[in-house]
Amino acid sequence: MFQSYGIHGPVLGPVTGLVIDVILLALAFWMLASPDMKKVSNILTFVTLVTSISLLRVIMVPLPNIQPVTVAALIIGAQLGARRGVAFAVLVTMISNFIIGDGIWTLYQAIGWSVVAVIGSTANIVVDGKLQLNKTYVIAALSAFLFDFIVSLSVLGTVSFSGFIVYLLNGIPYDLLHAVGNLTVAAWFGTWFNESIAKFQSMEEIEQKVVDGYVTRT
Repeated sequence: MFQSYGIHGPVLGPVTGLVIDVILLALAFWMLASPDMKKVSNILTFVTLVTSISLLRVIMVPLPNIQPVTVAALIIGAQLGARRGVAFAVLVTMISNFIIGDGIWTLYQAIGWSVVAVIGSTANIVVDGKLQLNKTYVIAALSAFLFDFIVSLSVLGTVSFSGFIVYLLNGIPYDLLHAVGNLTVAAWFGTWFNESIAKFQSMEEIEQKVVDGYVTRT
């Protein structure tokens, strides 16, 4: 049941929690430290993506282990690359967990969604700007199990090995719910979400051509 609310592992002290938050923030800003993210339009678009998905995750907390962030991280990784995908994953985890509940699981959730974003950046689920739905369905479903396994690692050290195996087995129904949720999100919103990000990318290219043309003329 804890998986539906994002709570895993031991509760941290305030100092340890602060250290983890600082490390995650530093990672996110380092990943965002690229020339294209100095444009105000790009920053505002990225902030909108992070804020909207964070809010959606908070709203969907009552649904057991339905995680809209997984598919979003997958598609953002495919469209915007691994660096911004990882930054997105880290920031969404931190912002939403600030409301849902922060702890050692925040670190593992950030790692899990970052891995999903990196997979998205290398899986070729977007070809010529179009989302390859069949391939996305498969990777989205598998990503649910991968993410949940990574987050489950947060309990190591507090349970025995046999207890960890029991923990994983007890979590299978929630893993299946996560997978079904990913398939539903991908089917209903995947194409729209991908096209929205693609438009953002197209605007970037137009802006760059205008800038390049202006520089060339001057």
